Amino acid sequence: MFRLRNLELVHWDYWQRFTLPLDASIVTIVGPNGSGKTTLLDALRTLLALDCSKKRDYKRYVRRNNEDFAWLRGVVDNSRPEGSSRRPFGILYNNDQVTLVCRIDKKGGDWTRKYWIAEGEVSIEQIESVGQEFGVKDFQRQLHAAGLSPAIAKVLSLEQGQTDKLCELSERELLKLVFEVFGDEEVLQRYQEARHHQELTSRELQETENNLKALENSLQTHEGKVNRHIEWKNLKQERSTLISEIKPRLEFYLLNEEAERAGRALEAGQRERQVKIEERAVEQAEQQALLASINKLTVQKQALELNEKEVNEQLQIMRKDEGRLELLLEQQEALKKQAENAGAKTDDTDKLQKLEQQQAEVKSKLYGLQQQEQQLQEALDNLSAGRRADPQEVTAFRQVLTQKNIGHDTLSDLLEVTDTQWQMAVEAVLAPFAHIILLNHEKDAEVAFSLGETLKYRHLIIPERKETQLVPQGSLLEVIKFSRPVPGWMLDILERTRRVVDAKAGTQLPRGEDWVTQAGYVRERRGGRFAAPDTPRFGRARLEALRDELGKLKRAIEPLQIQLKAINAEIQQLRAQLAGVDATVQLMARAAEFADAKVRYDVLLPKRRALGEKSYELSQLRLKVDRQLQDENKSESRLDQVISLLTKEIQDKENKDGWAEQEKRLERIAHDKEKLPLAWQDTAENRKLQEKWRSVELVDIRVSEIEKRFEQESWETDATIIVLRDKIKSDFDAQTKDLETRRRDNDMARSQTDNAREQYVKVLRHTVGRYTKNLKVLGDMAGIAVEHEAVTLLADDVSLSQAGLVVRFSFDDKGFAGMNDGDASGGQQVMKSLILLVALMMEDSRPGGFVFIDEPFAHLDIFNIKRVASFLQATKAQYLLTTPVTHNVNVYDPSMLTLVTSKKKPEVAWAPRIGVLVREKLAS
Repeated sequence: MFRLRNLELVHWDYWQRFTLPLDASIVTIVGPNGSGKTTLLDALRTLLALDCSKKRDYKRYVRRNNEDFAWLRGVVDNSRPEGSSRRPFGILYNNDQVTLVCRIDKKGGDWTRKYWIAEGEVSIEQIESVGQEFGVKDFQRQLHAAGLSPAIAKVLSLEQGQTDKLCELSERELLKLVFEVFGDEEVLQRYQEARHHQELTSRELQETENNLKALENSLQTHEGKVNRHIEWKNLKQERSTLISEIKPRLEFYLLNEEAERAGRALEAGQRERQVKIEERAVEQAEQQALLASINKLTVQKQALELNEKEVNEQLQIMRKDEGRLELLLEQQEALKKQAENAGAKTDDTDKLQKLEQQQAEVKSKLYGLQQQEQQLQEALDNLSAGRRADPQEVTAFRQVLTQKNIGHDTLSDLLEVTDTQWQMAVEAVLAPFAHIILLNHEKDAEVAFSLGETLKYRHLIIPERKETQLVPQGSLLEVIKFSRPVPGWMLDILERTRRVVDAKAGTQLPRGEDWVTQAGYVRERRGGRFAAPDTPRFGRARLEALRDELGKLKRAIEPLQIQLKAINAEIQQLRAQLAGVDATVQLMARAAEFADAKVRYDVLLPKRRALGEKSYELSQLRLKVDRQLQDENKSESRLDQVISLLTKEIQDKENKDGWAEQEKRLERIAHDKEKLPLAWQDTAENRKLQEKWRSVELVDIRVSEIEKRFEQESWETDATIIVLRDKIKSDFDAQTKDLETRRRDNDMARSQTDNAREQYVKVLRHTVGRYTKNLKVLGDMAGIAVEHEAVTLLADDVSLSQAGLVVRFSFDDKGFAGMNDGDASGGQQVMKSLILLVALMMEDSRPGGFVFIDEPFAHLDIFNIKRVASFLQATKAQYLLTTPVTHNVNVYDPSMLTLVTSKKKPEVAWAPRIGVLVREKLAS
């Protein structure tokens, strides 16, 4: 519980405005009689929403000064108690101080209160803008949560003079006071009310019960006859209604429902057909645009090819001229070397044989590489031009399928890798299926299989194809795009194969899960292997791979050509030397020819290089146009398939047969409308009939059942049996209702009595245990032994009415004595009362909070005043004490703070301010 730190009063009683410190364990309020000691305590009680002392209330104090309002402001301690992590005012107020404010206003001739709570120390002028406003009940609940429980509130409201006379109470009175403080009187009242109710309702329940038996037997007999009569009458009416009304209405309604459903379906089909027509128009427009673009690209491609061909022909002529000139210049260089070696030995047949053998080896290697270059160049030209570049057996089989008008694809025609990082992973998984044949129509399967058997085609021929559905995240299918449907089993493989960076990451996946790395290492159910092929087979990567391989071949061919050229020159030189040719003579004879060749070669070389660069540029531009033309041809092919599918859907949704059937239904409905009454055509009512009967067949079945029962069973057809039954039933119901009312009242009284008594006894035992525990704790603090007799609380009225709390005290080890023992001194009586009082306001096993005590030192001698003061100092609660000025000065010994009140003089409007005396702490 919290403690008080200071109090500010505005217009309270005869005080105009002042602030008092209260931050001390014991605060003594001293002054003559009538000087306002109790008035100050009532201000604190009003601030805490408690009752004032005696018969006073807060209105008495605020109406005396002729002001229309009053303020009470108090600052209380909100620090965490020792050993606790929670502040008194909880998580909403985290400051070590909390301000409580009460404003009292005069409205309409009466006085009303408002309360505020604010974090920290807040002035009266700021409280309405900073604090949180509460009503009286809500404010009391907030203080209750902070530790000011109803029990403590009861103690703080005790009248003047009662606090030091608690030990004079009898055992029963003390126990009653404990129960009043801890809120147990309400339970007792509920118990007494329940007991009284039981006594009133426990009489004469058997008197009416015996008279109902014979009347009940007679009623049951007549009820059976009435039921048979009513059933016969209802069945007869039901049969008539079913035949004459229900059946025709149900037929009419069901026919209307069928017509409405058919109409909605037909109209929806027409709308869908129109949507499909519009979609087809959009696709056709896009197709026309693509065809125009394709035509334009085709013309552009043809022009580029023609231009490239002309440039290449010129380049070929230049290369031939360049070759002839290079040959003349090489002959000149060879003659020069022969002339330099004219005096050398010419008999070198062995060296010539070795060079000729080396020449044959280089030519063989060069021929093989040139053959590979020719094949790669042919495949590259086909792919670049949009033509296929399949192996020979695949090409032959596809030509046969085309001749038989069997539409088909291969996997390489449909597949595109959208993320090139995973190209090798796709190749590793799908390389075995690169040359499978996917039929466009399943009906062609029989012919295709026969052709495959005849031609011994070793790759799969697959008629079943499936559209790609939802793609699992992280699967290999996520980086692949198919332009047309593919086999379902292939989609399953791609969906269940997870993509991982490397094999180490793959081993972290659950056992049994398939995966593939970026480099092309595959883990499947059979095991793991490196499956990526040397050359890609799918998408643009295949074209790029062919170009890379072709570049490698050209780079391998070039040094062989240079080497062969050097060998040829050396062979020619040796042959000339061996033949004894006079190189010097030839150089002189052909000097003009060699000089002319040098001049022409120097002019031709830069022209040939420029023309070669132009040829390369034209080739690159043609390849770019080829790729664009290939993409648009694929897009146009896809659009053509979409348009064909839309055309078929448009034809299907025309539904001529459905419109003819709908016309027949509408004619039948128009005919029935003329025959049926207008009320029978009500749609809502007819819908209810349909929900009940479902179909006309069920109506016919029900009519047949009724007629069969009429033939086989006996019935009561006299209507007077109902009047006789009603008379008997009226008498029986009246007596039964009266009996049930009395029995219910009696059971309720017994239940309430038992529940209230059991609850009451449990609460009383708990309350007594809490209070006696508090007494012993306080007695230990005061050096006084405290004991009590066990309180007999049983679940019967006698023990509850006679129960009392017997408490004994022992001072100075002189033995235990009762509360109002005649041998106890005045000081001991005050100590007993204080222990009994403080125990009433304790919420747990240790003292705390604050207590208001009016004049605890009255009629005490110096020794007992000192003893009471020592007890107050020993307990850790905060005490606000009042004492008249006539007492001995020892009453101020425990007080660290003394407040001095003075009487108001008649000639002045306001009472003097309260004096404040603070005890100075001595240095230790």
